[in-house]
Amino acid sequence: MLWFWFRKTILGQRDDPQESKLKPLYDGDRGLNDLYANEAELRVWVPEPVSVAMKEATDWLDTPLSKYLRDFLVAYLYGAHELLCMHENKTGIFHPAPPPAPKPSGGVRFSRARTVDYIPGLGKNIFPLKLFLHQKMKDDLQALADKAGVPLSQFVREILVSHFLGHTVWPERVIKAAEDEVEIAQGWVDGVVEEECAISATPETDANYEGLVVEIR
Repeated sequence: MLWFWFRKTILGQRDDPQESKLKPLYDGDRGLNDLYANEAELRVWVPEPVSVAMKEATDWLDTPLSKYLRDFLVAYLYGAHELLCMHENKTGIFHPAPPPAPKPSGGVRFSRARTVDYIPGLGKNIFPLKLFLHQKMKDDLQALADKAGVPLSQFVREILVSHFLGHTVWPERVIKAAEDEVEIAQGWVDGVVEEECAISATPETDANYEGLVVEIR
């Protein structure tokens, strides 16, 4: 987890955590107290090296990809210091979730096979992701994308590439994808192309579907 790394590398080097405090950089309520709800959906595709890097990084850290990406986006939008403050004060993305609704007792229970969403015609060089995050975070990302003059999905893709592969990779455009795959992927991002559903009984079956849509909740 990013906040754990920050604690070890930054706060861990200080002899006295109370020695100095950062003065408030903003006045008033920034609307960051409760970012727990993930009601907004963001569609973005990433090239295969980024998908591999994300999986390896989260495996090494033993943390879910959803947790890693939300930590990263908070640090990107609001700063590493804000991410640490959220963790220490149990606010923001660390705000306690409401208790789950009680499950009804009795009745008939059915077992269901998992539903797998995939995009026909999309090869393995492009991985479609659905990121679920708080609406404010999506709005703030949109504002930055508008300022940069690029679509939101492209903006998020580029910061993910830069984060996982470094800033020297993406500007050189060394990662290439087939033009038809890019067209299909962008059509899915724009809502022109919709994924199809299939029933998958085992994880091994998932590997048979190219263009598998990964939902990050």
